[in-house]
Amino acid sequence: MIIFEANCAGKVIDGVSILHDISLCISKGERVAITGHNGSGKSSLLKLIGGIYENTSGQVKRVMSKTGYVPEHFPENIRFKMQEYLLLMGKMNGKLESGLIKRIHSYAEIFAITDFLNTPLKNCSKGTKQKAGIIQALLMDPDILLLDEPLTGLDEAAQAGLLNVLASFNSGLTIVFTAHESLLIDALADRVITVANGRIIADAKKEIKEKYKYIKAIVPNQTIASEIPSIHTHYIEERTVEMTVLSEHSDEVLTKLLERGCSIVELIEKR
Repeated sequence: MIIFEANCAGKVIDGVSILHDISLCISKGERVAITGHNGSGKSSLLKLIGGIYENTSGQVKRVMSKTGYVPEHFPENIRFKMQEYLLLMGKMNGKLESGLIKRIHSYAEIFAITDFLNTPLKNCSKGTKQKAGIIQALLMDPDILLLDEPLTGLDEAAQAGLLNVLASFNSGLTIVFTAHESLLIDALADRVITVANGRIIADAKKEIKEKYKYIKAIVPNQTIASEIPSIHTHYIEERTVEMTVLSEHSDEVLTKLLERGCSIVELIEKR
């Protein structure tokens, strides 16, 4: 099912043409990365896909019901405390407060911002605001999720947490994101669009790479994880570790963790 289609679409703002001859189809469930240098038109293309920008030439068709959008820069000077803001945004999308509070605290734990839930957003750091922006989009249960440089401002642990959350969504969710980081592209995208000077210069399905597994475990001490080979290891808390390993090595890693008295909290497979 095609949810977005553009045919020779362009966008002009204040007399300046920022997108040219955009011809593109996106199907439900695709995970699309938009790459390019700063100023290439990545964010503008993302906004065109989401309907934030309407085309000024050519044709565009959209079939979407709920769109979650996370800008690169979170709005400044929001006076609401973080939880108040997230509750308000969730209620505006028809969610019940009781369920929202539970989900807000769950996401806050994943992104390690529980201590900031009662802090005014205007007093939060850029990274914390970015996490709040991502959470408000996820609370919508969107059909298409648009992320503009979503890893900007996130520390390593939060980046891994976001990747795990995105990887856990069902295949029906369409995700389109701009990114410079190969980490996000490699872990999430099945298609990569490259933009330069407001034009699409490449659009290719990404080759299926090796499968990876994300393992979250509680360990007796940090020495244990350091002794087990992995592609990437980091600690969310003092005794909670996340490890990225090749799927073919996951059974061996899990066995070693269990033999050393660790508890497996979560296991997610991702290409």
